Amino acid sequence: MQLEYDSPNLVQRFLLVLFYYQTTRHQPWKECNQPAGIPQGSAMSGFCYAINQFSGEITTNIWGDRWLSASHECQWAGITCGTSKSEEKRIVRLILSKNQLNGPLPWEILYLAQLKRLELGGNMLTGMLSPGLLLGEYALALELLSLTGNRLSGTIPGEWFVNLHKGSGKLEQLRISRNRLTGTIPSEVGLLSLKWLQLGGNALTGSLPMDLFYQKSFELLYFEDNQITGTMPTEVGLLANLRELYFCGNSISGSLPSDIGLASQLSQIMLFNTNMQGTLPEELYTGLTDLIALSLNDCNFSGTISSSLGLLTNLAWLNLANNHFLGTIPNEIETLTGLSQLLVNGNKLSGTVPLSVCQNFASEILLVADCLPNTETEIPVIQCAFGCCTSCCDETGVCLAN
Repeated sequence: MQLEYDSPNLVQRFLLVLFYYQTTRHQPWKECNQPAGIPQGSAMSGFCYAINQFSGEITTNIWGDRWLSASHECQWAGITCGTSKSEEKRIVRLILSKNQLNGPLPWEILYLAQLKRLELGGNMLTGMLSPGLLLGEYALALELLSLTGNRLSGTIPGEWFVNLHKGSGKLEQLRISRNRLTGTIPSEVGLLSLKWLQLGGNALTGSLPMDLFYQKSFELLYFEDNQITGTMPTEVGLLANLRELYFCGNSISGSLPSDIGLASQLSQIMLFNTNMQGTLPEELYTGLTDLIALSLNDCNFSGTISSSLGLLTNLAWLNLANNHFLGTIPNEIETLTGLSQLLVNGNKLSGTVPLSVCQNFASEILLVADCLPNTETEIPVIQCAFGCCTSCCDETGVCLAN
């Protein structure tokens, strides 16, 4: 492509060339590198398989031209340009996930003023998250930033959220899980109307910032597998649009607040492998009737399993293993006909697994209970009809397939 100094796409193309060379410092990409050894103009001169395919008002073809080929950059793989008059031939999406991009994250790519989605997850990008990455006027159009699964380090800059708030930024999804980030979750994150916040699999510390729970736009909060401490505040009930809550694999302590029942849109709660304790509030059952998955295993919860469990008729996954629950498995569990996984081993439960549970469940269900003979009394603490439980455990944690 012949470019003049006043070509409207000169800066755009320059930024992409810069981006390419900065992310191939140590090795080429997995797909769609610049043409090599193929004559320009031949049938396959710039052709490659694009990384992603999307649907909706703006689409990306599954085939695209190789980067740095002679075609217009809107035809390069992983790139989508707008179709409206204001966005015509302006890049609105850049999707190069799982493509072996390497080297420091080239923050200059955000000079693409119309860029709405930047997805670079599953690569080998390194370096620290620069406060300048989301500063200025250029990042204000960005709706989704995904850097999950790279090798980024340092802290999450609070300046990002302050700048986007002041400039009425449009960011809705921030995905930076599975990196090497440290420090605390900045309280400034509550300034934005984020819907998805994914920070799991890092080394974040400190407690959950209170400002987080006053932002009612959140739909997904993924903070799993960090080193977060403190308790879950009662204000979690203010998150009226929250659908998925992943706080598992942290050092969060305290009890599950009863106000969680006010977050009535919740469908998944993952709190396993934490230091949480106490009895489960009745509001968990009466207020969260849309729950599909509830994982509270490997904590310190106690008390009995409420008969109100039967209200969770959409539940497909229930894991209460390795806690301190007492009493029996309530008969009301038989109403959960969609349940495919039930794990209650490693508790102090007794009695019998309701036979109706096994009769209602599909043949591929996973049902684990303490139905092996006790090592001292040689009597199982829980009776399970033959063929009902898929695995039986004893008080030492040894489990055998049934």
